[in-house]
Amino acid sequence: MAEDEIKKIEEDGISMLTRDLYARDESDEMKKRTKDLLTPKQPIVRPEAIASKKPGLINIMDARARRRRAIILWGCVALGALLIFGGGVWLTLWYRSTNQVNATHINLAINSPAHLTAGGVIQYSVAVQNTSNVDWTAADVLFTPPTGFVFQESTPVGQVSQQNISASLGSLAANETKTFSVSGRLIGEEGETALARAEVSISPINYQKERITASQTATTIIGALPLDISIEAAKSAAVGERIAAIIHVRNLSDIPIEGAALKLSPPAGMQLAVEDSGFSPDFSVIDSFWKLPTLKPLDEIVRYSVLYVNGASGDRRELGISIIQQQKDRVFTLRDISHVVAVTSSQLTVGQTFNKDVSSKLIVAAGQRIDGAVQYKNTGSTGLTDAIVKVKFEGTGLDPATIKLTSGAYDPTTSTITWTAASLPALKNVLPGSGGEIPYSFTILPYDKFPLQPNGKNQQLIATASLDSPDLPTPTGQARQVISDRFLLPVQTGILLGVDAFYDDGRLGITSTGPLPPKVGEQTTYTLRTRIGSTLNDVESMKIVIVLPDGVAYTNKMYKTIGEADFNDRTNTMTWTMPLMEGLTGRATPPQELDMQIAITPGENVRGQEVRLMQSIKATGTDSFTDGVVEATITEYPTTRGASQLNGEVE
Repeated sequence: MAEDEIKKIEEDGISMLTRDLYARDESDEMKKRTKDLLTPKQPIVRPEAIASKKPGLINIMDARARRRRAIILWGCVALGALLIFGGGVWLTLWYRSTNQVNATHINLAINSPAHLTAGGVIQYSVAVQNTSNVDWTAADVLFTPPTGFVFQESTPVGQVSQQNISASLGSLAANETKTFSVSGRLIGEEGETALARAEVSISPINYQKERITASQTATTIIGALPLDISIEAAKSAAVGERIAAIIHVRNLSDIPIEGAALKLSPPAGMQLAVEDSGFSPDFSVIDSFWKLPTLKPLDEIVRYSVLYVNGASGDRRELGISIIQQQKDRVFTLRDISHVVAVTSSQLTVGQTFNKDVSSKLIVAAGQRIDGAVQYKNTGSTGLTDAIVKVKFEGTGLDPATIKLTSGAYDPTTSTITWTAASLPALKNVLPGSGGEIPYSFTILPYDKFPLQPNGKNQQLIATASLDSPDLPTPTGQARQVISDRFLLPVQTGILLGVDAFYDDGRLGITSTGPLPPKVGEQTTYTLRTRIGSTLNDVESMKIVIVLPDGVAYTNKMYKTIGEADFNDRTNTMTWTMPLMEGLTGRATPPQELDMQIAITPGENVRGQEVRLMQSIKATGTDSFTDGVVEATITEYPTTRGASQLNGEVE
């Protein structure tokens, strides 16, 4: 029975009791009728239910059952949804795996030898495999060979640039493989690892705009090229003693060697006597090497060198000798050796100074006066008789007509000054610890006397002083020792600079306008011309700065033969630059030229006067041979009178 029904029965019973209290006077029949009317019918309840359950327990158990059914129902729904979601994800991944392409589907490999002898032919094979389920419409390979690689051929034929070789493999079907092969000659140093790289770029057929790339590298260890270098030269020498060296180079490999050079690397305290008649020709002083012809297998070449050493007794001078080969911007050393010369003591010493410089090298200029001196001394323990001192000049730059001597004589056939006891009595007997100095002077040739051909650039004068005496010891089996000293006098270039102005006739495309002679209050234009050259050597980083005076304006019209020109109107300055000006410009070839149009509008204050058209000009640069800074300027500047002799004064 429900709790509500029980509560209602209790309330009805209380109501009957109240009624009985107030209805005692009713008849028995009325009382019976009222009782029947107010007494509710009792529900039928099974005895076993009454005995086993209470009303509150039944409600709790029903609620729990309902919750269990709800949990089971929602669990089944969630499980079903999870199964549906997982199936959808699996189907999506499966679809993508069969219809999409990424970098992992590009199987790229480079086959190359693990070791290679320098200079040998190497072949690279680049294999590209499509491991996806989608066809590729294009597969392009970009192959980057190692430094020192010289391309020969490729299959399929590729496009060769300075850094790479590129080729197209065309389309690749699913699981198809194609190969790109490249061969060439590889130069390198012993033990160097040559790194090659390949990059492939593909486009899937179902999305042709997409480009997918993958890359791979391969390494090869370079082995030494079988070259044999040997040198025949003395292992010891006194200071200033002439050393003749014979260098042998032989190709022991089975491949030809092209484009190689034999380089000499003398240390401080050792000089190469390039001007010596015993020195093999065609030696580059700047690069310090001979260019070698093609060395076929088993070919041998010989080069002759002459050396001088300086220093104290016991010093060691190590000459480096190497075979080098240049490829693009890198120089490879194919083989190198060294030869050590020990400095030994001598009973005599001789030295030179020029303009009081004792560094063994003095940069000089054309036309410069040079004061030379030879110093000699007996450093032994016995006297030396009948000594002879000589200074032999080699190279270019000596003006024989300007030699000034207080003693001795100059021999023009050998370009040698000789001093003997006949003119210098101190040489008759040079006692131990004694010595002397012999002065003389000369002038460097003017620049226009230097030859233009065959090699007009990079001139230098070499002075070799020697001291000899019959009392000097003679080593067994060798010539008597002659002590000498070499001094280098490289000649620095000069800048040829000239400026003028004129009323142009239009041949340069810069036609002058305005009255001539110029008139007060009216504008007249002129052409200001600057010409520049180099007397001897190449000049790097050349810069010419032209300053215009106030009242002179640049009209933005110009003509130039080389370089870049920029005008700053705030400073009224034109700056003309060029990275390199060739040597002998202005002598063997026409000068470089800058023509700029300028304008003047004279005022009353200059009536009847000529007008100055340039304030200043200065040219600076670096001599590529001597590494010295060179500069030039002028003192006389162009004016309106110079531009037009008869019409130069303002009216």
